[in-house]
Amino acid sequence: MDKGNPMNNTKGDKLRNYTVIARLDDAIPLNTDEWLAVEQLLNQISEFVPISLLNTLTESIINYADDQARRGYLLGQEDLVAELRKKAARIA
Repeated sequence: MDKGNPMNNTKGDKLRNYTVIARLDDAIPLNTDEWLAVEQLLNQISEFVPISLLNTLTESIINYADDQARRGYLLGQEDLVAELRKKAARIA
């Protein structure tokens, strides 16, 4: 499976991605100092920028962050599997 190709989205891939995103949503808090700073900046920008443009920007930020978190989660899972294989090989 080519993780970098968005056209390779089978039903199983979509379900797996949804499961990862749901897991990340449960595990990553949004009320952090970093996110609160972003919210404050977005509120300040909203005074000068059309709301539709601000919504588009916010959705882009969220999509980027979700994708990065998903990729990090998957990379972590791959690292875990590799480590478990090494330990299993040592035992066998």
